[in-house]
Amino acid sequence: MKVCPVWFHFIRLICLTFFKIFHSFRTFGASSLPPGPLILAPNHASYLDPPAAGCGLFRVTYYLARHTLFTPPICSWLLPSIGSIPVNQNSPGPSSLKNIFEVLKRNGTLVLFPEGQRTFDGTLGKAEPGIGMIAARANVPVVPVHIIGSHEAMPRNGNWHPFRPIQVVYGQPMRFQGDPKNRDDFQRFADQIMAAIASLKANTH
Repeated sequence: MKVCPVWFHFIRLICLTFFKIFHSFRTFGASSLPPGPLILAPNHASYLDPPAAGCGLFRVTYYLARHTLFTPPICSWLLPSIGSIPVNQNSPGPSSLKNIFEVLKRNGTLVLFPEGQRTFDGTLGKAEPGIGMIAARANVPVVPVHIIGSHEAMPRNGNWHPFRPIQVVYGQPMRFQGDPKNRDDFQRFADQIMAAIASLKANTH
C-alpha cells in the first residue's frame, strides 16, 4: 500500500496542532530514531494513541486499524490514505500480514501496539507474541514508546478530556534475538519490549 506523503503530512500537522493546543504535547527521544525500516511499539490506553505515536515525527507512519472502521465509504478512502492497514483482530488474515511486511520491506515505519488492544485502566497490559513474530521475520529494529497521559485525556469507554497533557517518549532500538520460528521466543521479545516501555516513563525531563 502507498500513501501520498504530502497528504499524509498535511493530516499529521493537523493532528500535531490539535495535540499541542489541547494537550500541551511534547516528545522525547524522537531525534535519535534510526533511519530505515522501523517498528514503533507504544503502550495502548486510548484512541488518541495512534496519532500521538507518529504526529511528532517527520516520517510517514503506518498503523493497524480495526477492519470494521473501513466500512463507511469515506473511511474506506480516508484511512488507507493516511497509512491505516485494516486488520480483523479476531482472525488476522494473510492480507494484513502481507501489507505489514510490504511497509517494512519498503523502509517504512509501522506502529504496532504490543498489547494488541487498549487497556481499561491505563496500566501496561501483557504483550501479545505477534510483535515478536513480525520483528523476527522482517528483521527490523523495534523502538519502545511510552505514551503518557492519553488515558487521562480519553480513557477507554470514556469521554475526551481536553487540556490533559500528553507526552511521548521514544526509547532505544531493540533487535529480536532468538529462533525466528519459535513462539516462546516471540513472547519473550514482546515481554522485553513491554519492560522497556515501562522504563521510559522516568525519561521525561
